[in-house]
Amino acid sequence: MMTITGYRQTDRPLLSGHWLRGELLGVPDPDAPVLTLPASIEPKNVYVVRDTAVVHFAELDWVHRRARLEIGLRPGTHDLAEVVRLAVRHGFVVLNLRRLYGWVTPAVATPTEPLEAAGFVRETLVPQAIWHAGGPVDRQQWGVLRDD
Repeated sequence: MMTITGYRQTDRPLLSGHWLRGELLGVPDPDAPVLTLPASIEPKNVYVVRDTAVVHFAELDWVHRRARLEIGLRPGTHDLAEVVRLAVRHGFVVLNLRRLYGWVTPAVATPTEPLEAAGFVRETLVPQAIWHAGGPVDRQQWGVLRDD
């Protein structure tokens, strides 16, 4: 059974990987150029799913009770939906947030089914939002609200 826990120094290897920085569901990018440096996350507002994923609550806004969610996955992670569900539950129950949101880059082929299973919906499309793999690519913003 997966659980989400606080970050410990022994979890440091989970803080970097070959996912696109800032992604809601950072799956390893098989098309990343060979010389690309791994994305990394500072160990602030970070939680982990042991040996599986790092969960980062970025841009925490305690007044409006919202945060941008970033999840970095290790290669071979199979139960993506469970990782996303744990992150959403932690944000809503433990941190008492009302809204979580994050970026999805379709060019990286991020699966959206795990996001949808956790209640996320696509909110908007930002054309040519970032530069990736030699050209501009679109980004989508996805969000989920807590039912009060």
